[in-house]
Amino acid sequence: MKHAVAVSGAVCFALFLLAGCGGPTTPDTEGQTLTQARQALVDSGVPQQNITVVGQRGDPDELYVCDQDPDGVAPTEPVNLEVATACVEEDDSRKKKRPKIRRRR
Repeated sequence: MKHAVAVSGAVCFALFLLAGCGGPTTPDTEGQTLTQARQALVDSGVPQQNITVVGQRGDPDELYVCDQDPDGVAPTEPVNLEVATACVEEDDSRKKKRPKIRRRR
């Protein structure tokens, strides 16, 4: 049994906004090998000439994407991949400031 539901234009517009524009975006390739990342980006519609690779040189199957900038954009946007043989994780604990505790005198 199929049910038909009448939905107003305002509700449809709100649902559209919540779902996003619906256009394709670039995948997050961080952690993938350079070979895998290039293929994923090309498969998502990014032209090969819009992919810039910076960092270490070497075998693309042994280099890993440590950072992708920008991430999740339209395939027409250029994408920069920072690669290395081993990615160094940033220590987030040093970046976070502890809240100051005020002592009453």
